[in-house]
Parts: sequence; structure tokens; C-alpha cells
Amino acid sequence: MTITQENLLQQIAGSGDMNIATVRQVFKTAENIIFGLLSSTTSQENTIVKVMDGLSLECAYIPEKQIHTYDDITCKPRIRVRPKVTRYYNRKLNGYFDEN
Repeated sequence: MTITQENLLQQIAGSGDMNIATVRQVFKTAENIIFGLLSSTTSQENTIVKVMDGLSLECAYIPEKQIHTYDDITCKPRIRVRPKVTRYYNRKLNGYFDEN
């Protein structure tokens, strides 16, 4: 099963009794803010954005490096983002905890 962003927007708008255009605008604004935060990662400081309880994005700066094989290759500096799901969230999802 694949849930698209559009399906998620419609479910949020329906269950929250909101206009779908408002929900779409909130998602777009959140996406822009998260992108700005992640792209501002520096070599001195990693960035972690906690999107929701149990789900976060960890961002690290990878500096430029030289690889010496048959040819000398220069790898440009880049930013690596990894999604993280907490152990608690994963266990809750799999029903290890009671909802009491």
C-alpha cells in the first residue's frame, strides 16, 4: 500500500474539518522550513530535525576529500540526510506497549 502526500492531505483536512488548501499550505511551509534548516548544516554542527514524535531527520556535513586510485578523484562537499525512527515508536507500532 502506498499513501501519497495528496491522500494524507485529504485525510488530515477531512478529520480536522479544515480546508484542503490550508493543509496544503501548512505542509508546503513546513517543507520549506525543514529544507532550509537541513541545508544550513555546517562542518562544525550536525542538524537534527524532529519532524514528529518518533521520527527525525539527521543531517551531517561530509567535507571534500581526495580519492587516489588510478586517477585522482575529488569528491565535492555534500550534506547527507538520514531518517531515523526511534525504538519506542517502532515498538509502539508493532504493539509491544499497551495503549493504557
